[in-house]
Amino acid sequence: MLHLLFLLFIPFSHLSVAMAEGNAKAMFVFGDSIVDSGNNDFLDTTSKANFYPYGVDFPGGATGRFTNGRNPADILAQLLGLPHFLPVFYDPRTKGNAILSGINYATAGSGILVSTSERNNVTSLGEQVSNFIHYTLPELASQLNGSGELASYLSQSIFLINSGGVDLFDYCLDSSFAECISVADTLQGNFTQQLERLYNLGARKFVVFNLMPAGSNIFCRTKNNGSDEDFLNEADSYLNHQLKYALDGMSRDKPGFCFVYVNIFHMVMSMLDDPTAYGLKVTNETCCTVSASSGDMECAEGVAPCSDRSTYLFYDAVHPTESVYVQLSTKAFFSKLDTEVYPFNVNVLANLTLDVGASSNVQPWSDA
Repeated sequence: MLHLLFLLFIPFSHLSVAMAEGNAKAMFVFGDSIVDSGNNDFLDTTSKANFYPYGVDFPGGATGRFTNGRNPADILAQLLGLPHFLPVFYDPRTKGNAILSGINYATAGSGILVSTSERNNVTSLGEQVSNFIHYTLPELASQLNGSGELASYLSQSIFLINSGGVDLFDYCLDSSFAECISVADTLQGNFTQQLERLYNLGARKFVVFNLMPAGSNIFCRTKNNGSDEDFLNEADSYLNHQLKYALDGMSRDKPGFCFVYVNIFHMVMSMLDDPTAYGLKVTNETCCTVSASSGDMECAEGVAPCSDRSTYLFYDAVHPTESVYVQLSTKAFFSKLDTEVYPFNVNVLANLTLDVGASSNVQPWSDA
């Protein structure tokens, strides 16, 4: 049985991230560079952001986040009242009590497809889920008192997922639109499988960020003489529609399955269409100087970024600034507009009370 414990709505104009209601037990994060908080620092990959000017506005400086400050995983964790920035899975210090508020498994350059992640020598969405299943759950079971407490803990935790954008970006630029759409269908099927694996282990509350309009980022517009790569945006929009359809289906078919679909695509397009409404002034330039060695996508190491970072949409050629992430994440948490969040916002999701009496028979450390 599903019911609302209570609803807490705060006007969107209140952008503080000092919420501390503590209704979510933990948050587990899966995905790519939008939410990677430093896992790639521990991997043998060239896709890293552990150098200045990344992290120029983050406590402690560059930590592997592909922006100037916090990313959406950080901001949502603060809005949920979790006590600290989530540790990253590949950090050897991520163990014991440090895991009880959640873990970030995301790796920049990863995708839903294994082939996408192998090209960048990072972990795919499926591998990230496997890390949660085979390594984290046994440790959680040892920290918590029995399967009943673990089931309650998992059902009241948030599972944040942002994946698929790198797959389409890598594949579609060198393929026909029909081939791109075919890959999008495959991505949707594989994505759903990963949600099912988590659900079978006891996860119930999912937050899914859809794909940003990659065809409108600085990299694509620079390569296309200042214009959007419309076919890439159409492919992203198609996969977004498929993901939403799949989430609706799982909500109908799987008892207790709850989700928030965060329409990042729509929000970023709105910022591009009317930047001043969001306090932005620059949408056609990067805040940092991009490096040719990164394929003109990422910041050049050691070069100072723009001074007024809060007015820029993009920090590097593909990733937004912290100020944009704050607005996107705050909308995800508080918005009442179904064009931004569906079927409700993350705050409502966090406050749902679930009946976990009919829990899965799968052992917490086995794969489903």
